[in-house]
Amino acid sequence: MATEADLDDIGGVDGAAEKSADRASTGFGILVDGLNAVGSVIIGLMMLMICADVASRNLLQRPISGVSELTAMAIVVIVFLSLASTLRHGRMSRADLFIDGFTLVKPRAGRFLQAIYHLAGTFVCGVIAWSTWPSFVRAWVRGDFVGTEGVFTVPTWPMRLAVIVGATVAAIQYLVFAIGFLRDAVRSDTAGVSARGTDQR
Repeated sequence: MATEADLDDIGGVDGAAEKSADRASTGFGILVDGLNAVGSVIIGLMMLMICADVASRNLLQRPISGVSELTAMAIVVIVFLSLASTLRHGRMSRADLFIDGFTLVKPRAGRFLQAIYHLAGTFVCGVIAWSTWPSFVRAWVRGDFVGTEGVFTVPTWPMRLAVIVGATVAAIQYLVFAIGFLRDAVRSDTAGVSARGTDQR
């Protein structure tokens, strides 16, 4: 039976995330963290914009046009640009009451279960990116926008592009973890067979 100290080797998601973070100098790691950095910059700009709108309403009795539209779109952009980095560095919200204990007791089965979970994440994020593509093309071709003409308008295609990019990168990150858990499961099974053979000799 595995011990608490072996959890990282067993393939817990936090251990996998730390191994992935150690390889952040790779091209994909730079891409993931770069998208997260862009999302963080957008958060700062959104905060400044909201503060400016509040100050303008209270001091000048004149709201800034488009703040509500831009804020709504920015939230979507921030979520998807930060998604892959959140997953990569082990900050994705999850209920670990079952999986951690199960993996400690059944390391190989736990790794396979983690792989299935991450493959499901790959599928979901892939579906999101695939289903958003037609609306992105339509917004690009038609010039779809939000707001009121003559007052304030902003095109919607950048938000849809951010969803596609963020979901695609997150799908790849899920797939990377899934492959890692599957590889660990196979290796643990091979190691177990070798150990049993040694004991018999």
